[in-house]
Amino acid sequence: MGVEVDLCDLKSVYAVAGQLVNGTVGSPDATTIDGFKLPHGSPGTASYSKDIKQDSWALSQKEGSDGVQRSWGWGLSGIRLPRLDVVILCAGAGGWLGVDWMVAIPEVLTNLVEAVTWPTYKLPDIGAVVKSQTTAKVMKPSDEGLQPLLSGQEKPDDPPLGAVFCSNVFGHYVLAHELMPLLSHPALRSSETGGKIIWMSSIEALSGMFDIDDIQGLKSRTPYESSKRLIDLLAITAELPSVQRVAAPFFDSSNTVSGAKAKKQNGKSKLVKPKVYLTHPGIFVSDILPLNWFLVVIYRCIFYFVRWIGSPCHTITAEKAAVAPVWMTLTEPQVLEKMEGHGAAKVKWGSATDASGEERVMRTEVPGWGWEGKLGGQLEGERRKGRRKDAVELTPEAREEFEILGAKCWAEMEELRKEWEVILGVKDGGRSNATF
Repeated sequence: MGVEVDLCDLKSVYAVAGQLVNGTVGSPDATTIDGFKLPHGSPGTASYSKDIKQDSWALSQKEGSDGVQRSWGWGLSGIRLPRLDVVILCAGAGGWLGVDWMVAIPEVLTNLVEAVTWPTYKLPDIGAVVKSQTTAKVMKPSDEGLQPLLSGQEKPDDPPLGAVFCSNVFGHYVLAHELMPLLSHPALRSSETGGKIIWMSSIEALSGMFDIDDIQGLKSRTPYESSKRLIDLLAITAELPSVQRVAAPFFDSSNTVSGAKAKKQNGKSKLVKPKVYLTHPGIFVSDILPLNWFLVVIYRCIFYFVRWIGSPCHTITAEKAAVAPVWMTLTEPQVLEKMEGHGAAKVKWGSATDASGEERVMRTEVPGWGWEGKLGGQLEGERRKGRRKDAVELTPEAREEFEILGAKCWAEMEELRKEWEVILGVKDGGRSNATF
């Protein structure tokens, strides 16, 4: 089963959240047990519509049906989700145009490990924004061919929304908020924990690459790193006492667009606040940076070399890069909560390997927070591996500034979320007539 969403199209985000919370999901290519395709419009298929009359031999006759009806076909159809145990928020829009070779070559030759861990030679697409969110019409199949000419369309008047920021942070932020009705349902009535929200950050999220006055990174030469630093600040401070009041509306199911209908359907079901966790994949080979195949082969070889000489961060393959988020997904919430001091000692859990490529999960240092927000103590040898040469020890002042900045980020994100709810007209009082 699956649904598709465009994180840079907020209408798409709200539509998918509404489907998951209040509608059904299924296998678009589900078949009957003898191999025939399901009738057009069957629940859970791509063509499903409640207005289409269902054939008598459909896999599922109504939304959310189960039992004998579903047993007559391959695939699942018309399934209503009772809850979500885990969401992994992982998007990797880099926003780079290429590489500045005049900077890259001497950096690699003089400081190899840091050059391929925290590179400074990527060329950004500064100021890139997503398409207008208000003028794009969500078209139905029956509307095909009726799209007016561009010259006749309403001119966009919505504020700019950074492309990298929206893909990596804001689209996920809105989606997670709208999924709160599902994330807040515990697996058991006796459970004190809801679902898990796992944010995928980056080892490149350094403090100097983020500016609260440019939270979307529209003026930044490091929009990707800025977006990942923002994720660190949000995820780590979410449960700190000084931030909880500011962040509370984000976790409130009744404050969501999708929750208005869900509340009527679910009645007085017990709701529990989900937990937020932070992870990163290390450094692995992907196509996020636009390079030709020959250069990809070269930097893959370099990654293997720096891993062999001691870098724990170069996971290289996607499978090893996924170790940390998978571990967090499968670990019992009670265990994670104990390891993180019930929100007071949050950790950035990273995918890592040893020199031979044996994968493991490793605590990762966060500038301004350290490994778990604690001051003092002698660094263990394992924790010293993979540190930047200019890394400094955590101070009370830096720890306090990190917490204050986290609260400011939550306030800015909540203000931005509410602003876009009004712009898109997804709540009463909006100035848009968009429908989803």
